[in-house]
Amino acid sequence: MSPTETTPVPLRIAHRAGLTPEATAVRAPEGELTYRQFDRRARAVAEELRAAGAGPEDTVLLGVRRGVHWAVGLLGIWYAGAAPLLVDLDAPDERLRTLLRAAGTRHAVAPDTHAAAMLQRRTGSELFWASTTTAAPTSVVPPADVAPGSLAYVLFTSGSTGQPKPVAVGHAGLAAQVATLAERYGLTDRDAVLQFAAPAFDVSLEEALPTWCTGGAAVFVKDNVLSPAELEPFLAAERISVVNLPTPYWSQWAKDLERAPRPLPSALRRVVIGSDAGRTADLTRWTTAGHPPVISCYGLTESTITATSYEPAPAELAAFTGDELIPLGEPLAGVRAYVLDEELREAPPGAAGELYLAGSCLARGYHGRPGLTSERFVADPFADAPGGRMYRTGDRVTRAPGGPLVFLGRADDQVKIRGHRVELKEVEAAVAAHPDVVDVVVRAVAAADGPQLAAWAAVTVGSTLTPDELRRHLLATMPGYLVPAVVTLMERLPRTPGGKLDPKALPAPALR
Repeated sequence: MSPTETTPVPLRIAHRAGLTPEATAVRAPEGELTYRQFDRRARAVAEELRAAGAGPEDTVLLGVRRGVHWAVGLLGIWYAGAAPLLVDLDAPDERLRTLLRAAGTRHAVAPDTHAAAMLQRRTGSELFWASTTTAAPTSVVPPADVAPGSLAYVLFTSGSTGQPKPVAVGHAGLAAQVATLAERYGLTDRDAVLQFAAPAFDVSLEEALPTWCTGGAAVFVKDNVLSPAELEPFLAAERISVVNLPTPYWSQWAKDLERAPRPLPSALRRVVIGSDAGRTADLTRWTTAGHPPVISCYGLTESTITATSYEPAPAELAAFTGDELIPLGEPLAGVRAYVLDEELREAPPGAAGELYLAGSCLARGYHGRPGLTSERFVADPFADAPGGRMYRTGDRVTRAPGGPLVFLGRADDQVKIRGHRVELKEVEAAVAAHPDVVDVVVRAVAAADGPQLAAWAAVTVGSTLTPDELRRHLLATMPGYLVPAVVTLMERLPRTPGGKLDPKALPAPALR
């Protein structure tokens, strides 16, 4: 039976492998996989994981790097009926241990025995693991018939309490989003889609899953820190047709093409951008030069990656009079977007309010954190049926009559640093954990190459702590994007008579 939009993603990929077994599914620096090979290797992973006791609602560490092993491990975990835990393998060991404890993870996939032993040493866990190298299972291993509401994956975002939040996405929401995005981007079995995002980003799933569900090839670039000009020969050689890039990276590309005009690779037909706010001036310069159409996307991990998109018509683009923020656009199919005031009433057209998202896009909540889930995923008073939920994004937006959603800023202390969502409270908690720090505040400050984190910390009397020592201390336990680029040490932080921080009295940070 042919799959539908509600068929879970792994079953859609298995169906595709049966339809076009010799088509290319994965191209990476270490080799290629046809859909038949992709499917067989994933079944081998599933066989080992099931033998180790992994199944529905279990999280499995995706302990592999970007490329063939990442693809095989991801699908193999799903074929076993379990859920991948997506993490940054370059994170400090203590961070990995924290994430595995929070997710209750006892299983992993790894390329070989040595890699598995390294994972066990780094995480301090006796992980039951499966190899992503085995070519085929030893017996008949059908993909698990996953239930629509079962756990699809867990991915951590920054938490305001100082602890990361494990977002749990269900198979029903993932299936709906993948089907919608495949249609929105016009994907077919003739597409070669760049696999650019880091494996710990859910955008990596947005690049790969709609591609595999429509029979295209996911093409992994070895180095995703290439400059845009350095990326172009790779796009040309691999006949890449669709790219999904961080907005700041695309902005750099747009400016570079304006300085040094040149044609882009002929196969490139669609550019998707997201993970940060873009500027209309870049969109204008890109479009005026005749480059491929751009779709600007907005979403959160809690909304299963992308929730809204924006692709202006020529007349709409021409109406921008200055360098404005690119609008968030309109909700995707199946997504509802509300602009609400503090009383959860719909804000009048043109008025500012907080953005709430609802519909099939929503994650199940925070894995093992019912209290936090109920705090952010609240009852939807506008739903057609009882039991509907909506997610409080914390983003302030506005919407003119008949116009797109427009981003105004954050309603809380969450910001984006190099494409990562960061809760300032988490960074403050980490800085405050140093024994010499008695008070701290962290802010995002504007810099030439994008927002940077700046920390002001009051230290104990007589402390010899230096800013560089504090940064090194943080780098031992946190990923780099969470570590303030600038640290200012003080005797005390300026506060009002009521005890609140006086931000205007903070000294200006010495930006790097």
